[in-house]
Amino acid sequence: MPQKVTDRRIQRTRQLLQDSLVALILEKGYESITVQDIIDRANVGRSTFYAHFQDKEDLFLSGFENLQSQFEQHLLGQSPSEINPWTLSLVMFQHAQEYQRVYKALVGERGGHTMLSHLQRYMSAHIGEHLKSHLPVRRKEQIPLEILTLYIYSTLTSLLTWWLDHDMPYPAEQINDMFRQLTQPTVESILQQA
Repeated sequence: MPQKVTDRRIQRTRQLLQDSLVALILEKGYESITVQDIIDRANVGRSTFYAHFQDKEDLFLSGFENLQSQFEQHLLGQSPSEINPWTLSLVMFQHAQEYQRVYKALVGERGGHTMLSHLQRYMSAHIGEHLKSHLPVRRKEQIPLEILTLYIYSTLTSLLTWWLDHDMPYPAEQINDMFRQLTQPTVESILQQA
């Protein structure tokens, strides 16, 4: 029984620190926040902070781990044959809509570039995996898979960041339709050339 209490206290403390960081990012941006700001907001001691996280970036990236786990849960409802760049983007937009405050802090312009590099690796792997399964052996003069993946990902994250920073003026399904209209013709054209 005492182990469960300890685990809950650890979870509560970690969540308190993450919530404090999100609130501070939304107020003043990631770059200007110090560990002292975070512990003051969370009302915990410095040793408590360092018992859970190495530094501010470690705390920040723990938010990505939580989002990634939740995102994976959203994807579980899709069959592997249904997953393509536009179902991935729809799941991402819907997830961002559900967790708007966290996404706005972590992925919006106030979150800085740290999270985007982690998001790029994660989403690029999913997008690249889908494209690879639809591309036959390619000739050298064709657009490489990495560049096509980068095109899709960069359009998605630019649109996601804009959408978050403008307080989501469209529902997730509508912004995803716009993303699809922007990218699908190009992607299909390239796939047909292969």
